[in-house]
Amino acid sequence: MRCGLLSRAVRRTASAVAGPVLAFVVRATTLGFETRAVGANARAAAFLGVPVTRTMAIVAVISGGLAGLAGAIEVAGRTGYVTLDMSPGYGYTGIVIAMLAGLHPLGVVAAGIFVAGVLVGADSMSRGVAVPTYIADVIVAVSLISMLVAMLFARYRLRAT
Repeated sequence: MRCGLLSRAVRRTASAVAGPVLAFVVRATTLGFETRAVGANARAAAFLGVPVTRTMAIVAVISGGLAGLAGAIEVAGRTGYVTLDMSPGYGYTGIVIAMLAGLHPLGVVAAGIFVAGVLVGADSMSRGVAVPTYIADVIVAVSLISMLVAMLFARYRLRAT
């Protein structure tokens, strides 16, 4: 059975709304505080009285719901039906985007736009001037390594002497 195709505006609106809403929840609500506390140190959060198991279950349900929403938008937006080659590595791309965003909900929107621009640009360059599309993977990998090195330097306060 074929479901209706979603317009680009609906897909963009869903992703543009999810980032700010999650940023608000993480920064300004009790659930956000509990989530950050459990994520930083579950034993310390339990000592503070945060229900660790309940918080982890709520976060898992929210994460699963967002993943399901993304999958539904992907299916309804591309073809209207599920195919075997529907997801060419989106899970790994999502991990890269999350790390580029510094695990911040608003940063995910910006990092997603950056990675999408690189991938679409590499595809256009491939068609226009025969540049291999693997250049996009190299650019994304170099930016990820740069972000991870910057996080390492910030965490351990490494400075040039």
